[in-house]
Amino acid sequence: MSKESYKVLERNSSNNKYLHKDFQGALCYAIKYLDETFGPGAVSEYLKQVGRETFSPLITALKRDGLIALERHFKYIFELEGGQAEFKREDNCLVINVSKCPAIAHLKSTGQLFTERYCETTVNVNITICDMAGYQCSCEYKPGLGCCSQKFWRKEGK
Repeated sequence: MSKESYKVLERNSSNNKYLHKDFQGALCYAIKYLDETFGPGAVSEYLKQVGRETFSPLITALKRDGLIALERHFKYIFELEGGQAEFKREDNCLVINVSKCPAIAHLKSTGQLFTERYCETTVNVNITICDMAGYQCSCEYKPGLGCCSQKFWRKEGK
């Protein structure tokens, strides 16, 4: 084959469509497998590890910039993934009222496996991020509905 028959394609990651949503299906299978094989505690430990390792830049930004770092992060994610949420900061607290979770909406619209424990992802990852940065959080939800209320605030004495 001569060199003239080859075509060289130059690509960057920015040329590709954002595909994080498709990760959510794999995460549901991981949660189901860990639950069935090792129990709910294994899921929590796995998700905490994800929080520590995947979100270390966000942890650093939260320590440095405060709640605005979380607000920027979540606004970006919701815009990128097609979610809907209302953001409020009041009395040194960030409140995110989610009316359309982009992950749950994607999983259900594509008919992928959905586990009722999927929302534990948000709970465990947020707790880990906050613990490591000197903050606390809460998340009120009903499994599978795709809406929740998340709150974030600085730990007392930090």
